[in-house]
Amino acid sequence: MEKISISQFDDVYRLFQQSFVLEELRPYEQMKKLFQQNLFSIYAKYEHNELQGAMIVWELENCVYLENFAIETKMRGQGLGTYFLQQFCYLYKDKFLFLEVEVPHDEISRKRIQFYERIGFVLNPYQYIQPTFRENDHSVQLTFMTYPKVMDDQQYQMIKKEIFKVVYQQKGEL
Repeated sequence: MEKISISQFDDVYRLFQQSFVLEELRPYEQMKKLFQQNLFSIYAKYEHNELQGAMIVWELENCVYLENFAIETKMRGQGLGTYFLQQFCYLYKDKFLFLEVEVPHDEISRKRIQFYERIGFVLNPYQYIQPTFRENDHSVQLTFMTYPKVMDDQQYQMIKKEIFKVVYQQKGEL
């Protein structure tokens, strides 16, 4: 797993398009611009010049945020997702880590949460509506998973404020 350069961006974006519903994925031009501005890093793993998986990581002031994480469909179930998350936790072992998941509402969302829990992430009780990336997007109800422990109310407010300002680029009151 290594940081990618701009020349690999299109490969990663294609993987994300295959892996996420439209409402959960930043538009191409917006994501590329933020990447070129070095606001986040993209880690990926290639084998024989084929992309196997990738993740977007924001190193924020108070924590490290895993925004998007995907494994190629044909590579799933082989431990690669576990490898990525373990590497993520190791790279940022001295930081408070978090990611967003849909509030558990069906079998897929529950299995996703169980996967993160096996790595050591903890589901938090806080829920919120993800700001939309496009004008006509449907809103998505999300919650945080954190590593290595659950966050308290003060941490939640601080982290939510920071990601809404930096990651979602929202202005004003939240």
